[in-house]
Amino acid sequence: MPTPSVRCETRPFSSPRGGTRGGGGDGSLARTANLFVLGAGVVGKEVLEQVSSLPPQTRPPFVGLRVVGVVTRRGGAFDIRGVNRGILADLLVTRARHPSANGGTTNGASNQLELPARATQLDTLARLGDTVLVDCTAADGMEEVYEEALSRGLHVVTANKKPLVAPRERVERIFAAAARSGASFRYEATVGAGLPIIGTLQGLVRTGDRVRSIECALSGTLGFITNELARGVPLSEAVATAKAAGYTEPDPREDLAGTDVARKAVIVARELGIPLELEDVSLSPLVPAEALGRDEDLDVSLRRLDADFAQRTAALRARGEKLVYLAQIRVGDPKSGRRTEVVVGPQAIPLDHPAASLEGSSALVAITSDRYPVAPLVVRGAGAGGPVTATAVLTDVFLSLQSTPDNREARACAATRSFA
Repeated sequence: MPTPSVRCETRPFSSPRGGTRGGGGDGSLARTANLFVLGAGVVGKEVLEQVSSLPPQTRPPFVGLRVVGVVTRRGGAFDIRGVNRGILADLLVTRARHPSANGGTTNGASNQLELPARATQLDTLARLGDTVLVDCTAADGMEEVYEEALSRGLHVVTANKKPLVAPRERVERIFAAAARSGASFRYEATVGAGLPIIGTLQGLVRTGDRVRSIECALSGTLGFITNELARGVPLSEAVATAKAAGYTEPDPREDLAGTDVARKAVIVARELGIPLELEDVSLSPLVPAEALGRDEDLDVSLRRLDADFAQRTAALRARGEKLVYLAQIRVGDPKSGRRTEVVVGPQAIPLDHPAASLEGSSALVAITSDRYPVAPLVVRGAGAGGPVTATAVLTDVFLSLQSTPDNREARACAATRSFA
């Protein structure tokens, strides 16, 4: 991948800042924070667009955002004064003209993303202060990047699920790096797009509630596809529409295999302190595994299944049921010896089930706990798409930047975990 270059610029890519606490407008309390964005796919591009259209920050800490670096699969740009809008536009156009090998576009990263001269760049970013590394890729192997960035005091915000489902010991090193430096590590966008699922779970756990079970339709993508099936749309067409809308992963096979939902289930379970690994999940794909091989074009494989899925959907409809893709987490009880169970797969549910009424790409999480024993705590809303996911990313960016040296101890505590 080409080394991001330092370029002279006249119109930096940034958002406006606000004025003083009292509204005097002299900017004495204003500050500009720096973003280094990895990936310019569906989510990354939307993040950049939302940054450019942010309203002036009129409430403390009056943070404006300046994009100092962007790395895509095809190249990048790095300028501590802010990447020029024209250069950024060229990068995005170049990416759009070079689709990924599977016929679509990726989230702006190969499977093995490597930052050129990484240590030097991270050192430069750390010297800037108030800098957030934003990962909008679907790249493998980002754990080391996060650890190196956090150890230098850089905040890290990610929409990439893969680093969070690495072996537990590896993930713990990321949180430990954040705890040592006082930097913030946030990942709300990894589960449920823009829905506040991670924050809700963290609030319950930190206030002493005990979660007993979680039932969730975590994939807005598969929710969209199964809803289209219920409407009589062929499977192949439903998947193609979801991909065109930006709902799917870079490779839709990950959605159809349930791998993406399994990753989300692991992230959710680990928020509860459950020592779960990805291989512990009982996983069933939406479509037969043989249809997801790479020896044949995916669309061709799916078209062969259109008739079978149409028959199954019609039979369910006649019984008053609907096909949905669910993740179920039943938390174990050490006293009774009951083990935690995590099951992910397609299920036929009655039409009065909460998930049966989900429309489009909506997602749902129902949490049963000691404080919510009968009527579960439900988080529901759009579960896929660039705009809502980018909103979660930028929300995490601003939450990270609210941190100051005065609350470093609190941030360090929030960053540490212990799995039971």
